[in-house]
Amino acid sequence: MIFITSDTHGEIERFEDKQYKQIKRGDTLIILGDFGFIWKNSKEQKKYLKKISKMPFRTIFIDGLNEDFETLSTFETTNFMGAKASVIAKDKIFYIHRGEILELDDAKILCFGGSDSFEFDIYSDEYMPTQKDFDNCIANLEKHNFSVDYILTHIPSGNISRFINLGSYTMSPQMDFFDTLEDKVTYKKWYFGSMHQDKYISSKVQGIYTDVKLLGK
Repeated sequence: MIFITSDTHGEIERFEDKQYKQIKRGDTLIILGDFGFIWKNSKEQKKYLKKISKMPFRTIFIDGLNEDFETLSTFETTNFMGAKASVIAKDKIFYIHRGEILELDDAKILCFGGSDSFEFDIYSDEYMPTQKDFDNCIANLEKHNFSVDYILTHIPSGNISRFINLGSYTMSPQMDFFDTLEDKVTYKKWYFGSMHQDKYISSKVQGIYTDVKLLGK
């Protein structure tokens, strides 16, 4: 089974919460950005990654705003379940690159991390998706006839952000791109992190924070 949560921010205590006991050996946990456990290749980083790698389940994450991209870029790149990924711990922890589609447990899962929203006071090229990322996403979607089961992102689409923050004028290239995906892509559910809310938006869209949810529920 596949479970999702978000914004762990390098807080190892999150993995000690009773919710994580429902994730069994052979299951997968996907974190929707701000994983936060890769930082300056520190002793603490190595200790926490080792602890996570020893958990019975596999951990996958997309990038958010609290990632050390310089260190993240040093890990080996591979093809994991149909997606371009970085191997953080062999067979146990993977980072899925932007615009890639995972084929896991009979589900097709579009993964797209990063953020360029002005709502966040971080302006770094590493956090901001590029046209190359957008093109990669479209190319992968074309291979699947623009149909996936789930979409996992760090930030929401512009439409959803404006719905949550009524009256705001939220626009960014990435949010605009996600708005086009809403129209082009057939999908069952879209989950996003970043807003630090466990929030039901609609039958097709949910915000995830500390909840550990079974994908599709």
